[in-house]
Amino acid sequence: MTRATATILYSFTSVTFILLLCPLLLAAGCGPRPDAITYTAVDLTRTLDSAERRPATGFDVGVRAAEGVSRPSIVMPVPARATWLLPLPRHGVFRAFVTLDPAGTPATAVRFRLGISDNRVYEGLADRTLTVERGWTEIRADLSAYAGRKWSLFYRPDQIVWRLVLSTDALGPVPTHAIWGSPEILTDVASANEYLIRRRQMH
Repeated sequence: MTRATATILYSFTSVTFILLLCPLLLAAGCGPRPDAITYTAVDLTRTLDSAERRPATGFDVGVRAAEGVSRPSIVMPVPARATWLLPLPRHGVFRAFVTLDPAGTPATAVRFRLGISDNRVYEGLADRTLTVERGWTEIRADLSAYAGRKWSLFYRPDQIVWRLVLSTDALGPVPTHAIWGSPEILTDVASANEYLIRRRQMH
């Protein structure tokens, strides 16, 4: 076999392998384009009553405004955390817009954190630190690793009830209130429909 023949054969084999692998990658959870992730699968402001809250008091839900932009919001004391127990949609993305309560006493700084746990291991996904009250600051995290088909035969995240944790910490001695504006989990329409069916089956 000549070198040229071997090169052609190698190239053909590589292209064939990629073509065969593409459907498997799609089935394993390769998702839609980012601009398709626009559907609200979970609105956390609507389910705060079902969340575990620490402390048990001091939380509120309502519309809050920052720099003229109003959003449905979760207001929580600092420090505090709220934990939702729920499965997650495929191709999920967490998004919220955070700010500090302008009516409260400003802290030196407040750290907003998003994390997730399977009740054994906690993983931090995103955080933002604000030093003064101002307009909305976006906080976003990819949740696609926690749902969908995966290569492992033993890891089936679709069937796990995750602990999604929103928390705030004061990086200073003065208490205040933190605001999570429009905290939600987004996905594409097809994944949202699948998620609705899966949640009904898990109850």
